Amino acid sequence: MNPRILLVDDDDSGRNLLTGFLVRQGYEVEALSDGESALAIFLESGFDVALLDVKLPGMSGIELTKRLVEIDPELPVILITAYGGVETAIAGMKAGAEDYLTKPIDLEELELVIKKQLEKRRLQSENRLLREQLDMRFAGGIVAKSRQMRDVLSVVSRVAPTDAPVLITGESGVGKELIARAIHDASGRKGAFIPINCAALPDNLLESELFGAEPGAYTSANKRRRGKVELADNGTLFLDEFAEIPVRIQPKLLRFLQEGTFYRLGGTTQLSPSVRTIAATNRDVKSMVEKGEMREDLYFRLAVINIDIPPLRERHEDLVELCERLLKRFAREHGKAVKGFSKAARDAILRHPWRGNVRELANTLERAVILARSEYLSPEDLQLLDRIAGPESDLLADVEKAHILKVLEATEWHMGRAAERLGIHRNTLRNKMAEYGLSK
Repeated sequence: MNPRILLVDDDDSGRNLLTGFLVRQGYEVEALSDGESALAIFLESGFDVALLDVKLPGMSGIELTKRLVEIDPELPVILITAYGGVETAIAGMKAGAEDYLTKPIDLEELELVIKKQLEKRRLQSENRLLREQLDMRFAGGIVAKSRQMRDVLSVVSRVAPTDAPVLITGESGVGKELIARAIHDASGRKGAFIPINCAALPDNLLESELFGAEPGAYTSANKRRRGKVELADNGTLFLDEFAEIPVRIQPKLLRFLQEGTFYRLGGTTQLSPSVRTIAATNRDVKSMVEKGEMREDLYFRLAVINIDIPPLRERHEDLVELCERLLKRFAREHGKAVKGFSKAARDAILRHPWRGNVRELANTLERAVILARSEYLSPEDLQLLDRIAGPESDLLADVEKAHILKVLEATEWHMGRAAERLGIHRNTLRNKMAEYGLSK
């Protein structure tokens, strides 16, 4: 089904020109000349994008934006104005618009903006549907406010229904197992999710833990033992820290991945369970392959799909949301009347490198909530001893502030173009502007 666009413009010639162009690009267009009619049509049938002139008879484009976004918060609204300027942009963004274009409309730019907003809406829809399927096991579920994590969830939603092996990489504590469980939960597989920590077992026990053993296979094997691979039949086998698998066991794992069969230790019966394999590691596997510590064919077999989870320090939008969720959770669990963070505490959290990522964040906030002396956490409650502080921090902040201001001025304070040039999300830019007191 072609994307549907709601076009509202009281200029007949301009409306007809845009309608013809959009129809030729393959869109379904509902073209109207006033806000009241547009609102009535919108209530009857949904649209994927709204393209609204700011100056309309009766209800203005900005007022219409507010009404439409109240009905569908994920609706991308693009404003059209002949009166360009920061005042119009700010009013439009406050009303809920995602972008704006000035007349006369550059049709190529219009098409690029629409495609960008449609892609954003598609990702939002995929992520929402995926999160509805997930078992919210940690921190209230997967947080995907940042573009990086929305991209991760987009890959998860597409790969989950397949049987392709997946390799999840990322620093310790970023949530690799949570993503692995998300893939399993959205896969439709009826079997269990079976995790095994490949670094937690001695070499001599890991093979039997994976593949099981027959009586007499080794000294203490007095009865048949089913391994994790067998237990994962019709489900998912999660090889956590798979880079720690000894070289001598790697050929047997590779054979199972290639042929779908294996033998228990000491066994002669070939077994062929239906297993989806997901592996995770925080190590540089390519470097391990070069050093001969990892078989290249095993690496390529596991990394059919590679999902890399960025560290928390690169995802400020997710960091803020996680803090709010964790704070509420720990306050409830420990019966503490903690409501939020002081400004100084928020600044400390955003500056902290979080080398342990979500795991470190959770531990820090739980301790802070337990020891809190007031309703709002302070830097002293957080005890972030290695956070950036002092003259170096001030210098970095000054450099960042000057750079953001320079880009804003170069783009005439256009939020969308400035954020794109800076390589950050629009919400991140808004937060930075508020932090540094930047305004036209």
